[in-house]
Amino acid sequence: MSQPIVLTNGNQEIKIYTVQNRGRPVFQLSYYEGGHRERKTFGKLSVARREAKLVLGRLAVNGHDAAELSTADMESYVVAKKCIAPTGLPLHVCAETFAQAHSKLAGRAASITDAVDFYLGFHPVAGVAKKLSELIEDFAEGRKAMGSHPDYIADIRRQLGRLSAANPGRSVAGLRTAEMDRWLGSQNWHPVTKNNVRKIFITFGNWAKANRYLPANRPTEFDALMLYREPPTKVAIYTPAELGTMFEAIAARRSELLPWLACAAYTGARVSEIDRLCWEHLNFERNFVEIASSKVRTKARRLVPLSEALKQRLLSLKRDVGLINVYVDPQAALKRVAAEVGLELKANGFRHSYISYRLAQINDTARVALEAGNSPEVIFRHYRELVSPEDAALWFSVKLPTLAKPDNVVAIKSA
Repeated sequence: MSQPIVLTNGNQEIKIYTVQNRGRPVFQLSYYEGGHRERKTFGKLSVARREAKLVLGRLAVNGHDAAELSTADMESYVVAKKCIAPTGLPLHVCAETFAQAHSKLAGRAASITDAVDFYLGFHPVAGVAKKLSELIEDFAEGRKAMGSHPDYIADIRRQLGRLSAANPGRSVAGLRTAEMDRWLGSQNWHPVTKNNVRKIFITFGNWAKANRYLPANRPTEFDALMLYREPPTKVAIYTPAELGTMFEAIAARRSELLPWLACAAYTGARVSEIDRLCWEHLNFERNFVEIASSKVRTKARRLVPLSEALKQRLLSLKRDVGLINVYVDPQAALKRVAAEVGLELKANGFRHSYISYRLAQINDTARVALEAGNSPEVIFRHYRELVSPEDAALWFSVKLPTLAKPDNVVAIKSA
């Protein structure tokens, strides 16, 4: 037997012997407690040392050192033992853990309990936690059940899917604002696109908070995402004279496109909305046009006045049912005709023109915003005082050539 390892607390000592057991070394503690010799055997030296320290601590309290402890010390020891009993951990382990945590929080206005509460707030209990990809799918399905537009559902899966792919193995609670800002900022996208993606992220974060995947009592990491500065929108509009020229050219060359052009000029609808507009959406008796929104977040519809200008221009062309548009790509057809008469199509020109002239006509930002499916702030910022009331009067009085009413059988034409 080799020389033992001796550990002491100053008054008591414990010896650790290395002995052979079936050809393998084991480590045996030997010490006196309560007048009796005690022996304990362990397979690892580290475990034997740890047990020896525990025993020395116990001997210090129960032996001669107990006399040096004050009454308050003894009461504190008893209470501490009771408090840690449910943990199953030795007192000195709990003390060491507390001391380490306390040292890390030094100088901060927070307690260890605060730190634990913060951790638990961001880490759901077992059985509730889900992978980020699973939460994204749940979020998308939830929006689908709410009736959100299919394009918006697809955008949720696409954009949040990119975020998930960029953070493999991360939970929603593990995502941090700075990291998401760096990722979104690194994308080669227009600021408008980045802000749209940012909105999806924030909505997802709020959904996760509402469903208890994130703490309910604090803002999410998504809320503080950077807002990108968008360049001013350039609003290009047609003059009443240009609209008149366009009407004449379309009537002479591609008359089937005339209803599409009239609706574009006098409803302010988006191109994608006009492409889905049907004759049954035009109520000639009650004078309104029902337009289904093409915006990806909603299936909401809005009612636009069927102005006398538009009504008179469509009455001779009116059908009972069917799409207003009969072209696969009406803008391509319009572009060809415009080029033949020396006009250049403007980006969203008819929508911009209608909003500008309509605002000058009625001077009511909120009402125009409702008709256009936009916010009053956008209308006021981009369209206010672009044209005069006199210009508006000319726009809504442009003559439309009178054509024979076509048959109800409509063929879809190429551009």
